[in-house]
Amino acid sequence: MPKFLVVHKMMPAPMSVEEGVPLMKRITSGMTAEAYWISTWCQANAEGKAVKIICRWDGTSIEAVRKAVAKLLPDLPVEGVYPLLVFDSGDFR
Repeated sequence: MPKFLVVHKMMPAPMSVEEGVPLMKRITSGMTAEAYWISTWCQANAEGKAVKIICRWDGTSIEAVRKAVAKLLPDLPVEGVYPLLVFDSGDFR
């Protein structure tokens, strides 16, 4: 299945992991076979709170991922959704 990178805009206020749990639960409860969340990386500030969020999604199309993110995270602005290629160092040993 194609992979996508969803880059969210800078957070209006830094978010702790605890504050992010309801968002992650909402995402996992609303995923479909057409678009589903795989993992997230966060740029953190000195206090360890997320200031920018980048997520990996798998989906049938970029539009399916855009629709899922808009539905599941309406309050978390998106900078863009991009096709993703993944390479692991172990693939080249």
